[in-house]
Amino acid sequence: MPHPDFLRAERHIYEDPLRRTLMDMVNIPSPTGGEGEMAAYLEGRLRRAGLRTHLQEVSAGRPNIVGTLPGTGGGVNLLFTGHMDTSYSGDEDFLDGEGFKPRAVYRDGWIWGLGANNMKSGLACALVAIEAIAEEGISLPGDISLAGVVGEIEKAPIEEFQGESFAGYGTGTRYLITHGVTADCAILAEPTSLPVSNANMGCIWAKITATGTMAHSAYGKNPGHRNAVEEIHRIQSAVMDWAPGYSERNEFMGERPSVTIAAVRGGLIWRLSRNPFEASLYIDVRTVPGQTADQVKRELRALLKSDAEKNGGPEAELSFYVNDPATLIDPGQPVIGAMRAAHEEITGSAAEPFIRLPAADSTHFNHYGIPCAVYGPGGFSHPDSGTWMHAAGEHISVANMLTAARVYLAAALDICSRTPA
Repeated sequence: MPHPDFLRAERHIYEDPLRRTLMDMVNIPSPTGGEGEMAAYLEGRLRRAGLRTHLQEVSAGRPNIVGTLPGTGGGVNLLFTGHMDTSYSGDEDFLDGEGFKPRAVYRDGWIWGLGANNMKSGLACALVAIEAIAEEGISLPGDISLAGVVGEIEKAPIEEFQGESFAGYGTGTRYLITHGVTADCAILAEPTSLPVSNANMGCIWAKITATGTMAHSAYGKNPGHRNAVEEIHRIQSAVMDWAPGYSERNEFMGERPSVTIAAVRGGLIWRLSRNPFEASLYIDVRTVPGQTADQVKRELRALLKSDAEKNGGPEAELSFYVNDPATLIDPGQPVIGAMRAAHEEITGSAAEPFIRLPAADSTHFNHYGIPCAVYGPGGFSHPDSGTWMHAAGEHISVANMLTAARVYLAAALDICSRTPA
């Protein structure tokens, strides 16, 4: 049964405010490192709705924004959360199309634009749901909060790529939790195509570096000379031979973790007359709950040792520069049960828990003892896009946003009416 106040609040949730809110958000550029204007927008909306607001300055010009609708006391406190940064800036030469630009386009029930899918749509839905509760003056025992965080996009500083624009991978959420924002549970509005996720794959970014002989390229084939680019290509083949077995051995909840050759660097492109004396391979290794980074490290080290022994050269160097662990919470957690019940109430269909493949900030909430359900409207591709979301550009169905906002409303009213166990 829905909460007694559900219908009263639901009348504020319809397509027009959701569409306008998301288009406002998409029209605010907020690449990683440049989230300030987006935080100001959310602060204004939350303050006008009567919430207490607080800006956390994660670094200069990069605040998290937190708004809280205080409860009467004694109830379960709920935090809605999502990241404000977008996957790109919109200025990249290699991206073309309206789904890659911070300019919202509405057409036939869909909104196109940078951040529409990941994940300003989720933030918009949570915001409108909380505004509906505040507008009706509904009193609940527990607090309802919304946090917009900086720096979630899968980026990491390495080599010459330094600075705030590369400070992602949970930067904002870790700061949020370790600087005083608390809750009994959280709902992360990341894209899930509307099912409820209780698990998330983790991610390791590894760098493998092979060395060669410093020599003029005219003498590169002399006996004993090694070409680092040729060495790293051989190692790449070994990694790809290892990858299928790794994925099969670590299947979890019906999904297998991937291994991706994500980048290769080597040689001096401005001086090809030099034999390549160093080359590196960069790989993305997904992990599942229960795995550790050192388990992956041991497997890769064994691979590199075997390669060196077979080929009579030095062992390539292995280093990790991202380790974002996988996460899992019991599907019996109250926040998971509440989200499943709310989804079934609104849609009439079951919401079986599943594991998300991309990394997410749920890892950090769960690590710090705040059980986190992941549920969001993003993830559906337009039927005419003809390709994956990441290739077609970001877009979202307003109808799916409407479903998500209603589910958030039902879940918030339920959760914040409960008393802690």
